[in-house]
Amino acid sequence: MDPALLADRVLELKVRYRHLSEDGEIMGLTSYREMEVFLPDEEVCGSCVLDGKTILIERDLLTQASGPGRRNFTIGHECAHHVLYRLFPASYGDGLSARRALPCRKHRLRARGGAYDWEEWQMDVLSSELLMPEDLIRRNLALAGCSQGFDILNPVWRRQDYCAFTGICKTMGVSKQALSYRLELLGLLGKNQMRCPNAMIDIEMSEEEVV
Repeated sequence: MDPALLADRVLELKVRYRHLSEDGEIMGLTSYREMEVFLPDEEVCGSCVLDGKTILIERDLLTQASGPGRRNFTIGHECAHHVLYRLFPASYGDGLSARRALPCRKHRLRARGGAYDWEEWQMDVLSSELLMPEDLIRRNLALAGCSQGFDILNPVWRRQDYCAFTGICKTMGVSKQALSYRLELLGLLGKNQMRCPNAMIDIEMSEEEVV
């Protein structure tokens, strides 16, 4: 699903691209009500009014070499704020969220005790559900010849499976990190070794691979 179409045609939200933070930490920004925010963007001269119907996305995501995955997830995250606000206005409209802008950060902030911000966690989950519904994931896995998912995701030692996985990422317009996490939640991914592909001792070979 194209989250920009969800924003435009279903939620009637405008998606605009601006430079949102000096350190590149803020990926997206929206609000439920009209409020003024300050941005390091020459187009708005430091000040911008969010009208409650606009989503601002970091403009660098338009040219990011890694592809549209992060951009799509950020738009989906900000759309999720408005979906839940419209479904549950009492819960989301009367609290702190109604009085502040709602940023989507590159690195999620942790509250005391190490837990993620509860509201932002909900938006991430809903964004994942919107962008990667289970039936669509299973359909793409079947088309890639991997109906049962992946027991190990390793770009070096399981190259064929990894290529199938990256192909699904491109088809769905999501990042490798987002899809791998979603597969884990659905029980369709065993070990994720994308970040440590040379950890050979952790690789469990199937009987067909044993010579």
